[in-house]
Amino acid sequence: MKLLGRNRLNQLISESSTTKVWVTAWSSEIDSCSWKSVDEVKDRFPSVVCIENCMFTFKVDGCDMVIETIMDFNALTVLIIAVKVT
Repeated sequence: MKLLGRNRLNQLISESSTTKVWVTAWSSEIDSCSWKSVDEVKDRFPSVVCIENCMFTFKVDGCDMVIETIMDFNALTVLIIAVKVT
């Protein structure tokens, strides 16, 4: 998958070393996968919340924030639309 909106992760990286490690691993996982369905995303990230058919929220380890994304399984893209405090 191609990860778009990566600049929105900058605020997370400065939160803590735990968060930085998680964000780096999460980004690498997104870059290397080629998901074709919601089930494939949930298999890899069981705590992911599917808000709508293509909108997902990932809980970030080490802080009280989530990454909101929109995925296009046909184009193999993940767009980060927001990083929010929960």
